[in-house]
Formats: sequence, C-alpha cells, structure tokens
Amino acid sequence: MKDPKSIITGVLIAGALVWLVINNVCCSESDCETQVCVVDDTMQSVFERNCITVEDYEESFCNEVIDYDKFYSSNSIIKGTTIGSIDTMRVEDRKIIHQEMFQKYDFEISKPLNFLPGVNAETKEMDGSVRMYFNLTVTHTENNRSVTIPMYESYDFDEDGKIAYLQYYGDLTAALQSLELSENKELD
Repeated sequence: MKDPKSIITGVLIAGALVWLVINNVCCSESDCETQVCVVDDTMQSVFERNCITVEDYEESFCNEVIDYDKFYSSNSIIKGTTIGSIDTMRVEDRKIIHQEMFQKYDFEISKPLNFLPGVNAETKEMDGSVRMYFNLTVTHTENNRSVTIPMYESYDFDEDGKIAYLQYYGDLTAALQSLELSENKELD
C-alpha cells in the first residue's frame, strides 16, 4: 500500500495541473470578441512590448519626427481634451495638428515614464494596453517661455502592436494659451 502522504501529494499535483490547464485554455472564437485569450505571462510580454512602443512614440513626438505608419494602425482613433478638438480624431488629423504644434512649440516628457497595465473592462485581466502618467513640458520657441502640465495617456493596441486607440488628458489648451500671453500680462 502507498504512503498516504504521497497519495495526497499526487492528488494535489494533479489538481493543480488540471487547474492550470483549464485556466490557460483559450476561449472559443465566438466567446473571444471582448476578451483577450492569452495566458498571463504572455500578456505581460505583450504589455512590455507595448510599453516600448509607447516610449518610442513619445520620444519621436518630442523629437518631432514621427513615423505615423510605424506607430498607428490604419483605423486608429485619437481622443483628447483640447478645447475645440474634434470628438474622434484620425491619424491624418493628428499629423496636421502635430505639424502646426511643432512649428511653434518644443515638447519634453518627464523620465522615467511610469507605465501601468490596462485591463479588460469585463474580465479585469491584463489586456496589453498601456496607461501612464507623466509631466509634459511645453516651450514656446519664439519667446522661450515654458510650462509643465501633468498628463495621463491611455493606449490600446491592435494585434500587430500598433496604436488602435489613444486617449490623452491634461489641460493642454490652457498650457498653450499661457505661453502666448505677453510678458506684461499675468495669469489669473
């Protein structure tokens, strides 16, 4: 007769293996429309890869040399909080706005960037999306005035690792307007 401890250990190991298999099996295609069916360690890798993409994108933005085709999917949506901005911006709109801003302003982001993993709203599991808080310093190139504002950005990615949805929050309108004031005017 086998030792009861080895039987219990065997049952526990078998149970743990069954649990791992069940929890790592991808759902069927019809069930996957709102879920990401990847095991956690792989999703961690996806998140880390996407963090590198965000960091490269932010660096490209600050250097005013963005390869939009490299970073954005063809049907990306960008939503921001700038007063007067359109509700749903596409990449072509973004290019125009960036070019106008680059003519007048220089940008710098605080380092190191603090990336946070996003989660699926239904499952609460990591979904590969990236969230981050940082400080953005904007300098007017003509008068050399600068302002630093806190920002929050949220990036969702497509299956190719390109930005599918970008949201940004920060008082960018007030920051840019403050740089336009003459030196004799004070902000209220």
